Amino acid sequence: MLGAAAVADVLYLNIRDRAAELATLRAVGWTDAALGRLVGYEGLLLGLLGALTGAGLGLGGAAWLVGDLPRQLVLVAATVALAGVLLTCLAALVPAALLRRLPTARLLAEE
Repeated sequence: MLGAAAVADVLYLNIRDRAAELATLRAVGWTDAALGRLVGYEGLLLGLLGALTGAGLGLGGAAWLVGDLPRQLVLVAATVALAGVLLTCLAALVPAALLRRLPTARLLAEE
């Protein structure tokens, strides 16, 4: 849960930092759905990178300590990594929903 909250926070800060860029994309015809998918894909990528890195390092550490990897341990690591990616994708929905509140005209006027 802490990782999902961190991903949501990173995506939210990313949206705030890139608000003018996202407003420009909206002004040239991108829909809210397309911008939401963009943020969703960023969340998916973050989740995949985190889950694969965490599972890989965990399995590598276990193999180093134990000497081999039981099949069940690999299955548990894969299941937990998949759950982490799904949780991250759900967490990305919050910042994606906040995109609709971006004041396009005001952000474009500031540039």
